[in-house]
Amino acid sequence: MKYFDFHCHPVLKQLFSDNPNIDSFIYRSDVAGLPRACSDLPSIIETQTHQSQLAEFNDEVIVGAVLYSVERNVAETVIPLRSFLKKASQFKLSEKLLQDIVQNNNKPFSDFLMKRTLNEYLEASSSFHILTEESFKSALPKNKVNVFFTIEGCHSLVDSPNFCDATNKYDPDDILNNLGQVEEKVKVLSINITHLQQSSLCNQAFGMQVADSTVFFPSGNGFEDDGRKVVQGIFDRKICVDVKHMSYKSREDIMNEIDSGKFNNVQPLVCTHAGFTGVSFKDWAGHIQLKKPLSGALYLEITKSLHTKNNPKRPGCPTFNASTINLFDEEIVWIVKNGGVIGISLDRRILGYVDKHDDDPIGITGMERIVDKEYFSKSEWNVLGINDSEIGKAIDDDDCLFMNELEECTETSIPQRDEYFYDHLLNHIKHYFQVCKDHGISIAVAQKQITIGTDYDGLINPFINMPTVRRMADVKSYIRMNLKFFLKDFDNSEKWSDELNVDTFVEDLFYNNGYRFVKSRFQM
Repeated sequence: MKYFDFHCHPVLKQLFSDNPNIDSFIYRSDVAGLPRACSDLPSIIETQTHQSQLAEFNDEVIVGAVLYSVERNVAETVIPLRSFLKKASQFKLSEKLLQDIVQNNNKPFSDFLMKRTLNEYLEASSSFHILTEESFKSALPKNKVNVFFTIEGCHSLVDSPNFCDATNKYDPDDILNNLGQVEEKVKVLSINITHLQQSSLCNQAFGMQVADSTVFFPSGNGFEDDGRKVVQGIFDRKICVDVKHMSYKSREDIMNEIDSGKFNNVQPLVCTHAGFTGVSFKDWAGHIQLKKPLSGALYLEITKSLHTKNNPKRPGCPTFNASTINLFDEEIVWIVKNGGVIGISLDRRILGYVDKHDDDPIGITGMERIVDKEYFSKSEWNVLGINDSEIGKAIDDDDCLFMNELEECTETSIPQRDEYFYDHLLNHIKHYFQVCKDHGISIAVAQKQITIGTDYDGLINPFINMPTVRRMADVKSYIRMNLKFFLKDFDNSEKWSDELNVDTFVEDLFYNNGYRFVKSRFQM
């Protein structure tokens, strides 16, 4: 089958080995017995978009290969995880490499991005076909993975410092000069301005759920002038900005400033591995059940609405993750109306699934509602003018997901559980079209601006019935067979469901939309 992935890391996990071999694998069985039985680590380890797996598609395959350098705080967090691997497998997660990253002896740009990552793609010509403008003048090869590049976080484009604080800041000129070095070798399609830890360019959304995530709490306030300089330099190079990992305020800033004409040579904004909150930002605070100051940030617990106003089928109706790392309704509309493309992530957390065995699935309040938890910048909360009187106003227990309903969806039978997992994807597709339809965007236009952006190999939590790219044919088949029935189960989408040709849309979603967009970017 033809396949497109907007955002994945085909070689990242292999690069953590003492002696990297990009053709090797990390297996579930590399995890020691107790962690394998008691945690999600085996599934996180197994998540793959390996070139040998992609070769099994026997057709045109295009992937957005991510160039990403591990941040200092991320490396520090990963080091203890080595103890969860079998001793015979611990070489696959090099302590020396991780310590070198922490100490900045392994430089983010020159060592990890250029030498350790990009060079592996350039040297593996038997596996990867690096796309150029010339590539699109004939049929793409089917015996290689066709690759374009994205850069995840501008921290990957500097050598020093490898973290930001009151005195350490990223130099915009360094970022743009080093980007030029990358462009001398390959075409870069999009860049995330920030990633998981604090940046001097813009504030990040919380996205690192580990035992002690304090160092990943957002503390900034939208875009900074250095960030605006970087964005302008990116636009001048005809590269798209990827808004994933920006805080809501940062995303609002860039969209508003584009609208007001502050940037020249504006390129489309993309969100390559997205999830949706399921609501408009103006309604978001109404779903928050707890706001609590914690370690310089605000700890939030956000309930999971079942959107009962649309009479969904229950039990079995999936929910969204309304954490602000995901896109609000008005942001979906803005991206589509301005020519961008959205890739749907396959991280179960991003798609809204909370497991009963996750850390505190009902939060710390003692209530039985399933919640999403995040940490939000105090500065942004104040600037955005969120009124505390709005907190909790939209919470209706008849509309909230509770533990008993979650268990009924996941523990009755494996087929029912798998259907519930797949339906989180259908729910995102349905919501995307509904939001577009409600804001005057036709189904015919909307269906050309959404694709798949798995984030496989990016240390995500996959659904256990779709852990690797090998299962994408099953995902595609499920969408083809069930999307129309899913749309007709809701009062609002039933009204327009017959406007969507599902067979055409599925081919667009899994290949055609991505192909068209990437081709257009190479022809700029």
